[in-house]
Amino acid sequence: MSDSQGRMGNRNVSRRGLFRGLLASGKQTIEQAAVPATPPLQRPLPRPPQALAEPQFLLLCNGCGKCTEACPVGMLRIEQDKVALSIEHAECDFCGACTQACESGALDISLPGDTGLRPVILPQCLGRIDDLCRMCEIGCPRTAIFFNQQNQPSVDTEKCDGCGKCKLVCYHGDIRLSLKLHDS
Repeated sequence: MSDSQGRMGNRNVSRRGLFRGLLASGKQTIEQAAVPATPPLQRPLPRPPQALAEPQFLLLCNGCGKCTEACPVGMLRIEQDKVALSIEHAECDFCGACTQACESGALDISLPGDTGLRPVILPQCLGRIDDLCRMCEIGCPRTAIFFNQQNQPSVDTEKCDGCGKCKLVCYHGDIRLSLKLHDS
């Protein structure tokens, strides 16, 4: 019995098994090194208008609630210890009260008012059937929603600022607001 066989005991490792074991641990080390130490900061919640880019917003917003108190229509709430926007009963008219009340710097008056929400018009929209219902198109203050010749609605996401008025004027409930990816 050779010395190496004596140290291995009853285990019989093939050359292939030996290399597979060595490569597996090396692969695991490489995969661990490729994973960033901290995951990117992102929440699936809409932010107030004039919020900084998501990572900076999450670092600066301290959840004090001053912006929620300042909002004249009550559409801001504290969730996950940060402020979040809820457009369910009123649209955001970008009055700037929340930004003025923010002392942490998470909201910046120099940024354009945009909630990051965009309308998704559901398939059962009555406007798709005929031109009798165009409430979302009529109600959009930025003319970001329009219907083509075949009664199919479109949203110009560059014009849209996510105010939510389209959702609120759709008395059929055929519009939901979807969070677009935040700029980093």
